[in-house]
Amino acid sequence: MAVQPRTGDWLDLFERELAGEPWRDVPARLAAVVDAAVVRHGTHGYAGPVMLVHAATAPNVVLRTLPALPPALWRPSLAAAWAATAAVTAAYAPAGARAIPTAAGPELDEVMARALDTGDAHAIKFIDTLSDAYARSGDPALLALAARSVEQIAAD
Repeated sequence: MAVQPRTGDWLDLFERELAGEPWRDVPARLAAVVDAAVVRHGTHGYAGPVMLVHAATAPNVVLRTLPALPPALWRPSLAAAWAATAAVTAAYAPAGARAIPTAAGPELDEVMARALDTGDAHAIKFIDTLSDAYARSGDPALLALAARSVEQIAAD
């Protein structure tokens, strides 16, 4: 079986993927992009920790501003956020992942204090974004990833 080339630009492909989807699915899709980028930072952020912060924070900003936007702008906003995450990930993430830490991480407020202690805006905004992902999932592995990410960002 031969691979069929996809024609058209990526925005057309993205729109086809969303065809027929109601606009109210946009917040859930954006949250999924944020959550995946947060985890990816924890596993791949060692190669470009500061730059990969933006793969998570860009769609999170869009997610937070959706209530202020007219619904007609939600899908284009999702497309732009997804594109930003994809571009940053493609440019800065290494091929190899590091394992998700298995040891329990510190509490979220402790990780935020560590981020604040670094004085690095990227560490602070990443943990702020991670806190949103943690609120959605409650996954304790995110706390271990958070601690790792703050260390990686501070060392960069």
